[in-house]
Amino acid sequence: MKKLFATLLGASLVSMLVACGAGGGAAPADDSPEGQAVQFRQDVMRSLGYKVAAVRAMATGEVPVDEAKFRKDTADVAVLAGMLPEGFIPSSSATASNANPEVWTNTADFRQKAADLKTAADALAASAASQGFEAAKGMVQAAGSTCGACHRPYRRRAQAEE
Repeated sequence: MKKLFATLLGASLVSMLVACGAGGGAAPADDSPEGQAVQFRQDVMRSLGYKVAAVRAMATGEVPVDEAKFRKDTADVAVLAGMLPEGFIPSSSATASNANPEVWTNTADFRQKAADLKTAADALAASAASQGFEAAKGMVQAAGSTCGACHRPYRRRAQAEE
């Protein structure tokens, strides 16, 4: 029994040390304003992608329609779209980021594309809230196309693995 307890205690301590970073593992987070901006925009993009995928799946019939979830998810997309530009502060281009340098050299166009996303997301959310899924589902593709309009010029393409 003592041996089992000692083994469990040892495993727990090792797990705790690894989780806290004392066991090597992931590189420390970049706490600079630029590093925080990269982390913020990646988190917002991930969340936005998750919500857009859920909305698109309902709109295309891949999953059953849930009116309440559709309204909430479209409202969340609108909120997240408004947050996105906050993560693109000057000098926050990093190797850990998929943002092309053109984000900062063509800022006016980038900001306009972000505003287009916000406008489309707001319209989608307003339609879903006031008229429901059937009225709003046709707007999903248009809102999604604003994502691609920005990603094509401003997102790095993943390199093919060799």
